[in-house]
Amino acid sequence: MRDGADYRVLLVDTNLDHKVAGIDIPRLMSDLLDGQSLDAFVNTHPHDDHLCGTRELADAVDIRHVWHTDHKPSKKYGSKHPELTDLIAKVKKQYGSDSEMILAGSRDSVAYGDASYHVLAPAEYVTDEVNEEDADARRARIHEQCGVIKFGKDNTWVIIVGDADKAAFEEHITVYHRDRLPSVVLAAAHHGSRSFFMANEGDDPYKDALEAIGPDYVTVSAPTRQESKHDHPHDDAMQLYEDQCGKENVLHTGAARYSFITDIYEDGTYSGLQDDQGELVDEYGLTDGDDGGKKSKAAISAAPAAYRRTRVDDRPMGSF
Repeated sequence: MRDGADYRVLLVDTNLDHKVAGIDIPRLMSDLLDGQSLDAFVNTHPHDDHLCGTRELADAVDIRHVWHTDHKPSKKYGSKHPELTDLIAKVKKQYGSDSEMILAGSRDSVAYGDASYHVLAPAEYVTDEVNEEDADARRARIHEQCGVIKFGKDNTWVIIVGDADKAAFEEHITVYHRDRLPSVVLAAAHHGSRSFFMANEGDDPYKDALEAIGPDYVTVSAPTRQESKHDHPHDDAMQLYEDQCGKENVLHTGAARYSFITDIYEDGTYSGLQDDQGELVDEYGLTDGDDGGKKSKAAISAAPAAYRRTRVDDRPMGSF
C-alpha cells in the first residue's frame, strides 16, 4: 500500500508447489522489493499450502512484521509450521516484540499508509489453541477460525478469506460483520472448495456470506481439478460464484495460468481486474524436479495478494 512517496509491501500466505509448477514466490518478492523490506508476511492459517516456502522467503527478503492467527496445527497438515515460528522468532529478535501481530476480528479498520486494512476473523471469543488430538478435527477447527482480512479504503476493498468455511461465516463472521463484508474482489475461500457454501456435497448451499460480500470479481487460486488432489475448484462452488458475479468475472488461476491484478486508487475507485498474460509464469514458474528439471508454464499464482508497484504515475494506493 502507498505510504506517502513510498509503498508498504505485504504478502498474504505463500506456497511453493513443484507438483503443479507453482510460482517461485521468494524470487518474485526479492525482485519486486529490490532491496526494500517486506513490511509484513500475513498468514491466514498455518496449513502447509499456505506456509510452504516461508523459510525460503525469509532467506530471500528482509521481513519486518508477521501477522498470524497463532493456531497450533497438527503435523499432518502443518509440517511447515516450524518455519513460521522460526520466522517470528527471527523478526522479533531483529525488530522487537511489536513486529508480531496476532490476528483478531475487530469492528474497526486500521489505517495503513494511505489505505486501510480490516481484520474480520478470527473472533477473540472463538480463538483457542485448537489442540484436538485428531488431525482432521483440528484442521476443521482451524478453518472455522481462519484469518479473514480486507485491504482498501472507502467502499473499495479486496477481501482475502483463506480457507474460512461455511461454519466460520454462518456462525461467526456474517452474523457479526455483515455490514463490514462488502468488497469488490473476493479471493475465493479454500481454493474454490464447496466448503465455503456447504459441509457436504449436495447440501443446500449457504449463500448469505457471498451475497453480503457482493463481489464484482472472484479469483480462485488453484490448479485445474485434474491436477488438484482435492478436486479444487469444485464445480458447484464455481457455479455459485458465477451466479453471483457472472462467469466472465470468476477468474481461475489454474485455467489459463495467469495471475490477476487490481489497482485501488486514492479516490476510492479501482481498476477492475486484469490478468498478467502469463508474464509471472514465464519468468517465475518453478522447475519441477521430477520432470527432468525443465521449467514448466503449468504454473499458478499461489499469492494473489502480493502487492505490486504498478502504474505509479497513476498513484494507485496498492495493487493486489
